[in-house]
Amino acid sequence: MGITKIEGIVINGFDYEDYAKVIKVYSKQFGLLSFFAPGVNKESSKNRYSLQTFSLSEFEIFKARKEDKVSKLKTGYLKDDHFNISKRYSNYIYCTVIVNVTEQLTEYGIKNSKVYNALKVVLDNIANDSNVFVNYLMFLMFFIQNSQYKMRLNYCYRCRKNTNKMMRFEYREKALVCKKCLWPGEVIQPESFVDIFYNFDRHTFHYLVEKHYDSKDLVVLHNFLSDYLENELGVYISASKILRKSASMYLSDKNQEEYK
Repeated sequence: MGITKIEGIVINGFDYEDYAKVIKVYSKQFGLLSFFAPGVNKESSKNRYSLQTFSLSEFEIFKARKEDKVSKLKTGYLKDDHFNISKRYSNYIYCTVIVNVTEQLTEYGIKNSKVYNALKVVLDNIANDSNVFVNYLMFLMFFIQNSQYKMRLNYCYRCRKNTNKMMRFEYREKALVCKKCLWPGEVIQPESFVDIFYNFDRHTFHYLVEKHYDSKDLVVLHNFLSDYLENELGVYISASKILRKSASMYLSDKNQEEYK
């Protein structure tokens, strides 16, 4: 079995026997991958620093022949520990949700360069305390739109056309409704909110995290994504109630009516 070199972000790990760990990374070359890391819990281990959660590292591994099997670590080289993420509790929670979603909704051995590059960007930005809430939300949305759970956002789901202006996002259908297909009594949502969905797939991740958004739009988007991930896709988000309560403080009852 030859040595394979990979670059990856550590998203999970647990102790195994006395001094070993089993590490899960999201890698540039192979997507989700696990490897056995012998001896890394010893103080003398040079590999231990490359294996902390959120770390970006290069690894030399003996790769398992089957994607869902555990490979074995030879050497790890730390590139960026993203240590500053842990200095602020909210930032740590956001990043924990991000890696949980990545881990739970990704199959082993499926390479996705767009998601990998976005994950690197979002961890860098949050570690630098830069536009944290926007980075967190845009990654969740970007991950969904570059996965098998992608939403239909480039046309009206009722008429199947994109020739008319989009007036609302239908939460249950996870799709857009145009002006022509709007039913009596349906709320016309804020244009800025609808545009987040309609224009999302047209832009790069860098553009999405640098763009200015209305804070109310972000809170509603956050609540929708939380519901979708937890209740429909089955992702376990341990701090979802805390995150939802914290975000919803910025949304009045009157504001909520605008987004129904």
